[in-house]
Parts: sequence; structure tokens; C-alpha cells
Amino acid sequence: MKNPLITVIIPVYNVEQYLEKCLDSVINQDYPDLEIMLVDDGSPDQCGEICERYAKKDSRIKVIHKKNGGLSDARNVAIDVALGEYITFVDSDDYVSDDYVATLYELIKKNNCKISVSSYIRFGQDDELKDDNKIIKEYVFSPENAIKTMFYQKKFDTTAWGKLYHRSLFSDGLRYPVGLLYEDLPTTYKLFQKSDKVAFSTKKTYFYLRRSSSIEGSPFSEKKYESLLKIIEEFEIYKLQNLEFSKAIDCRILNFLFHLLFETEKNSHYENTIFGMIKKYRLKVLNDFNARKKTTISILLSFFGISVLRFFYTFGKS
Repeated sequence: MKNPLITVIIPVYNVEQYLEKCLDSVINQDYPDLEIMLVDDGSPDQCGEICERYAKKDSRIKVIHKKNGGLSDARNVAIDVALGEYITFVDSDDYVSDDYVATLYELIKKNNCKISVSSYIRFGQDDELKDDNKIIKEYVFSPENAIKTMFYQKKFDTTAWGKLYHRSLFSDGLRYPVGLLYEDLPTTYKLFQKSDKVAFSTKKTYFYLRRSSSIEGSPFSEKKYESLLKIIEEFEIYKLQNLEFSKAIDCRILNFLFHLLFETEKNSHYENTIFGMIKKYRLKVLNDFNARKKTTISILLSFFGISVLRFFYTFGKS
């Protein structure tokens, strides 16, 4: 029986120093039946030329050049024209193991579901990576349990990458919100909700690069703040309609707030505003025994003020 075509979508913007490693890891997949879509999102460097060069040597690669519209827009453009029965995303500064696609597809085939998830390794540019796949476990979740697990950040998170989706999940116009940062937060749970089951493997097949010039590493901005407000507003509406997810969503919102708090400047308006929002959620999450230990510790430290939180955050990073 012929394997289904799987589309790998790679948005590309200003990553020329990392792009070749990413593309090499995708074209060398054990799973051969791929459509590889490179979306040059108006990149100002040599990324467009690199994409075209790879397309000339691998017929599975298709290149889309477009005006800069952001990560969501780049993904959406590719989703609209993708031919694969399944879709997965890879960020262009990351790379994947040779069995990334095969692992995700085997999970779907084995469990007859529409979404699969594998684990990942977060690394810095100077880190030495080691094989960490000696013990591999697999789990199958109902959509409800998958969403709760994701919001509690227990086994996996909301990232678009590291997952394989049946294309039917996008068929009713569900797309990533254009103009919004952290676009996977208000999107992935909707895809999970539409699936029958979600299969997960602890096998680490995705390698996520931490870099200062990424969205995560860039300084706090008005756009980050506006995205934060819009995402929280959407989550609050979703909670009213789905009370069973209230505690898990509150926990994810609080972790999101802690994450952004440490990006703000000391004594800034943003710092004070976000800390005020943390105060709103912390007591509810403190009583939630499903919250991660570091979330509970962060809550307890928050009662001593922002400066204490910052000190322990810096200490923890070092």
C-alpha cells in the first residue's frame, strides 16, 4: 500500500546561517513521500536564493516567494495550496532527526488518529547534543485530555511544529491568526479539539534552537503586549464555553505571563501591568495540584515582589 503524501511547511525569514542545516535534515527523511514547501516570507538576506538552489536539486521542494506577512501568514499560504494528506511544520532555524516524519506518521497509523506529537530538545548554539532516546514511551489521549495536558505543559506544549496533522483539520478555514505573535497558543488547541484522538511519543525528533534574534529572544514590545492581551481575551471566552478547561487554561495563561514578565524592562509600565495580571491568576493556580512545580514556586516567589522573582529567574538560568 502506497504511503500518503505528507507536506512539510517551512516558513523562511532572515535565517540564512541556519537554513541549510534545516533543509538538509528535511530532505534526508527516512519517509520519502514528501511535499516540502519553503515559504520565503520576503526575507531580506540570501534565504530566497538558498531555497531556489535546493528546489533545483530536489523535485519534492516547492518555493513560494511572498511579501513579508509574518509566520502565521507564511504558514497559511502554504496550507492553502498543500497537496499532502498530512501536514507538519518545521521552523527554518531548527532541524529534525532523520525519522521525524516517519515517527509521527507511524503514531497516526498505529493509533488511527488525526494528530500525532513527538518530543523535542531545546538547545543553544554552543550546546553539545546527546542521544536521549534510550527509553521511549507512547500515549494516546482523548481530545479533552490532550488539551489539558498541553495547557499544563506536562508532556508537550502548543507549538505548531513537532506535530503531524490530518489536512481535514484545516478544511473549515481554521488558520493561524495573522498579525499575532505566539500564534500557536490560540490555534493548536482548536486543532486538538477537532481530532478524534492525539497520539504522543516521548521520542525526541525535533531540535529547537534558542537564539536571541528569534521572536522568543527579542526584547519586549508593544506588539508582544497586544498579542498577550488578545490571546488572554480569547482564552477567557473559551473558558466560559468550556468550563472543564478553566483550571488548565488559567495555568497556561499564568505561565505565559511569567514568561513575558522577564522580557520586560525593570520598573517599566509593561512590567507593572503584567505583574498586576499575574496577581489576578496566581491564587487560582496555586490551588491547582496539576500545575507544574516550577509554576507553584514562581507563584510563591511572586508574593515577595517582582525583584525577588527576577533574582531567582536569573539565578535559575545561570
